[in-house]
Amino acid sequence: MQMAHGYHLRSRRRRRRLDPKPEEPKLPFEIIIEILSWLPVEALLRFKCVSKTWCSLIEEYNFILKHMKRVSPIHLQFRLKSERNHVAPYFDSNYEGMGRVAGMFLEKHITTHLCRIRNPATRRVLNLPEAHKGARRMSSAFNLSTGEIKVVTLYVENNELGFQIMTVGKDEKWRPWKHPNQGLLKEQGRRVVRCNFFAAEKMNGRVCYSAEFMKRDGQDLSILEVQRLDLVDESVLTATLPQGVFPDLNKVCVINWNKHVAVVEIVNATLHALVCEDSKENKWSPKKIVVPLKFMEKIFPPLQEGRDVIIPVNVDGDDFSFYCFQGEQSFVYNTKMQKAKYLYSGVDRWTAHRPSLMGFKGMRLEEEATTSAAKIEE
Repeated sequence: MQMAHGYHLRSRRRRRRLDPKPEEPKLPFEIIIEILSWLPVEALLRFKCVSKTWCSLIEEYNFILKHMKRVSPIHLQFRLKSERNHVAPYFDSNYEGMGRVAGMFLEKHITTHLCRIRNPATRRVLNLPEAHKGARRMSSAFNLSTGEIKVVTLYVENNELGFQIMTVGKDEKWRPWKHPNQGLLKEQGRRVVRCNFFAAEKMNGRVCYSAEFMKRDGQDLSILEVQRLDLVDESVLTATLPQGVFPDLNKVCVINWNKHVAVVEIVNATLHALVCEDSKENKWSPKKIVVPLKFMEKIFPPLQEGRDVIIPVNVDGDDFSFYCFQGEQSFVYNTKMQKAKYLYSGVDRWTAHRPSLMGFKGMRLEEEATTSAAKIEE
């Protein structure tokens, strides 16, 4: 009996060793995708090493779009620099910030014509071809359906304006984009004396505006034309400010007003604005929009009027953004609540930034690209 019992015991042990282990439960890949799409960029970059499948997923465009919508914003520090009535952010001491697109920064070197697109989350940079030597401003557009990013630059040459455009990752050099007045200003006896260039939307917009102040030779009367540039269709529409609406165009600013262009002026603590409602039809608001600014006396008691002291920057719904050159202060005033929502002072600022996994063929680590740019500068 003992021998038989021992035999059966050994048999059970042998069968236990031969029996396959039960499979561990696996998560469906769809659930894995959902989990990964909520993680920060830094974690996803590490997880690319898990497997080829994970790496392909994290680099796939639709996943990048989903992640971009879900990722939590982070705060980045930058330095604000102002010159005349132009205010620009600097995230790098050598590069002026020209805009943001798809979680990346469009930047221009302060001493050369070198431009670049930088992704601060992945720490990768793509140096763009050198822009026109007279390049002043830039903007960009992100086509969600195709993933294409286009960049446009405005340049000044002999008191005339011109545009250049390129599709990032496809074009090896900038393409000329004909300005409606290119080559005609001299014939008409006109010259550009000032220009504003800005995007119609804060991020990922397809439209930007070039507001151009011109004068006729021998005349004091100024002319203001607004070019509406659609970067996706690469089309241009021109609108002209009606004469006489503002007596002195030297005192006005041109800003983004709820994704439209508006000409604004501050007079006697009151903001006066004329909005271009339809660039194609050259249709402007029938009368000026008037917004009282009495609140400024409380926020800035010593404030004096004048475009060089305080300038409107942007209007988004009930939020009116201003920049004050005295003390380098900026704030957002909500007209409905009748109070300043935010107030910043000094040159060092923080901004909310939504990181992304976006990248292009040819992007290099930031340190490598910076070294290469330094050699080009030499």
